Amino acid sequence: MAIVINGSGTVTGLSVGGLPDGTVDSDTLASNAVVTGKIADGTIANADINDLAASKLTGALPAISGASLTGVGLKNADSWRLTTGFSSSSVLANNLERVDTQGSTTLPLGTGMTESSGVFTFPQTGIYLINFQITMEVTNVDDPYMSLNVSTDGGSSWNQGTRAYPNGNRHSSSTKNTGSSFYLLDVTNTSNDKVQFQVQNATSGATTMAATSLTWTGFSFVRLGDT
Repeated sequence: MAIVINGSGTVTGLSVGGLPDGTVDSDTLASNAVVTGKIADGTIANADINDLAASKLTGALPAISGASLTGVGLKNADSWRLTTGFSSSSVLANNLERVDTQGSTTLPLGTGMTESSGVFTFPQTGIYLINFQITMEVTNVDDPYMSLNVSTDGGSSWNQGTRAYPNGNRHSSSTKNTGSSFYLLDVTNTSNDKVQFQVQNATSGATTMAATSLTWTGFSFVRLGDT
């Protein structure tokens, strides 16, 4: 068919693919001319999708593989314990290990805590839930306890954040008691914000219990989210 340019501003006689490659550019297309029905499935590349609005994520969403999710869920979790008992008031600076028995051999989750002379350093900033417990064998001792000490200046000074008392009453005979406590810490600087654990008010009548195969006295750290 011959190509005809008529007085109405239309061109007839063009077959599909009749225009040479490269003759239609973005300026030639009218605004909003490309509609959904003209876009073939699977032809939009990831690079062409920017800032998907939350309002678009409605209705039933397709199943998403956990391996494809990023930025979701807990990133850091770790657990430590005391391996050798003692009978005194002291910072827990020695005989500490990461829990590695009874189903905990895969710890830590993500990057774990680091420890030096009882001072624990966090792997990244964020809000951390810290839990600790102390188990003591006590005879005729009033109020021994373990405290979570917090430093915000890299360990130059310390303040108590929380305590756990394992001994409710004085006993004339030896008894085993456990105390525990939770603490939320906002770690804004990993060089400055640190924690340590300290047994206080303990005498020869109070033995802080420990083992390498189970946790009598220990602490856990879970990063809940960004600071």
